[in-house]
Amino acid sequence: MSRRAIFRAVLLASAVAVVGDARAQSSGEPLRRLDERTLGLPVQGGRPAAGGRSTPQAATQDGLAGGDYGQTPASPTPLAGGDFGVEPADPGTLAGGGYGEPATPEGEGERTAPIAPSYLADPLAAGPGGFDRTRLRRPASPVDDAYAPTGVTAGAFTLRPSLETAAGYDDNPNRVDGSAKGSGFVRLKGELDAQSNWSRHALDFESSAQIRRYESVRPGYEPDLNAALSGRLDISERTQINAQLRGSVIASQPGDPETSGIKGDEISRSVGATLGVAQRFNRLSLRLDGLVDRYTVKDSKLTNPDPVTGDDMRDNSDRAYNSYQARLRASYDLSPKLQPFVETSVDTRDYDQKIDNTGLRHLGSDGFAVGGAQFEAGRLVTGELGLGYGRQTPKDGGLKPVEGVLIDGNVAWTPTALTTVRGTVRTSLQETSLVNSSGILDRSGELSIEHQFRRNFIGTARLAFDRAEYKGGAKLTQDQLTAGLGFEYKINRNVALTGKFDRVWMDSTAQGADYVASIVEFGLKFRR
Repeated sequence: MSRRAIFRAVLLASAVAVVGDARAQSSGEPLRRLDERTLGLPVQGGRPAAGGRSTPQAATQDGLAGGDYGQTPASPTPLAGGDFGVEPADPGTLAGGGYGEPATPEGEGERTAPIAPSYLADPLAAGPGGFDRTRLRRPASPVDDAYAPTGVTAGAFTLRPSLETAAGYDDNPNRVDGSAKGSGFVRLKGELDAQSNWSRHALDFESSAQIRRYESVRPGYEPDLNAALSGRLDISERTQINAQLRGSVIASQPGDPETSGIKGDEISRSVGATLGVAQRFNRLSLRLDGLVDRYTVKDSKLTNPDPVTGDDMRDNSDRAYNSYQARLRASYDLSPKLQPFVETSVDTRDYDQKIDNTGLRHLGSDGFAVGGAQFEAGRLVTGELGLGYGRQTPKDGGLKPVEGVLIDGNVAWTPTALTTVRGTVRTSLQETSLVNSSGILDRSGELSIEHQFRRNFIGTARLAFDRAEYKGGAKLTQDQLTAGLGFEYKINRNVALTGKFDRVWMDSTAQGADYVASIVEFGLKFRR
């Protein structure tokens, strides 16, 4: 055999061996390409494109370019600046929504928040003189408070009942100047709050009822009842319908100039309703409410019968009236922690008797405009403040309007985890039955400090001031200052011991109307 034939045989055997080795690979192992690398040529890298040409492709960290084809490349290691290759998280809704907070998964939404809520007191809702509707909104306990009541679950509602019994001593129960006869008293107070747990819509009920009975002075029980049923219908994420039904029964307070010569309690009553709509336009929110309230005063018993008629009852039918109010509020979300607002209202009062028992016409109209802001500063300071102007105009030409600057707001400051400082200011325009007086401009403020000495022991110190200016011919001003100390010792979630001491000073321009009183009280509170 010639050398040429031997050389051809060797080449043929080598080719057969290479092909056989390629076919002998298992199906799970990637086939080695018979391309430039197999032939010992410089590697370009990449899969061959149509027509047999290759396109450049970056090499993975786990293999070289042109490596094991058919396998999923390993995820690259994150580099500085973010997780490359990983789908970025949803940054959340921007302007008009959640301000960067992650979107809530569908079906796991939180309670829908009310649109354009107001936490200011209504300066026109104070009612007659001495009639001050209690604000039922109470601060909620922290979620992680081991001594906070858990409530009672009833279907889709959470009920929070409480009952408080107390006994104490008042050294001047009749609020008279000079020497006074003190008396012990007992007090019973119950509260019931109910809140719906729906993710959309809301139905809440708040109520408070109290009676107090003195042992040796003043007949009567000083009833104090407030209740409100509030509902919200979420038409959409941007539209809500709001409604409320409310009622109050309040007893007059001793020392009130409007109840001089009255024996026992003088009872004021009110019922009312609110219907409104709220709409959000991105960051702008509008709320329009219509309010209707009915005020009546029960006939009161006189200390001394009338010398002319001999009647021992005072007819208070001339003090009954209906109040109709329309209120508009606009707020704008500059940021999640700052929402400036403007609020305006017009009101008219329609008395059952156009002329009262003294021959005056109190039928009139009211109005106010307030501007301010809701704010939150680093979660240490939160609140709402408003400044505006209000006017109450009687129909009788002999009565001057009641008008003045309105300052209203509430602020909470938490300097430490154990201490909370709260401040409130309020201005209201009130009706009055005092002869020759067109109304009352009432301003009040309170500063309180609450400190948690232990998880179950809380001490409170407060200082309150109230000035009532009777406008018109009466020219009467009453300044009341109250300083108090109190404590609450929580035995467990459901039972607590309470105690407080108040010192009251009254300074009046009316002769003989000044007084000083001290009240001490201890009680037991049950709650769920």
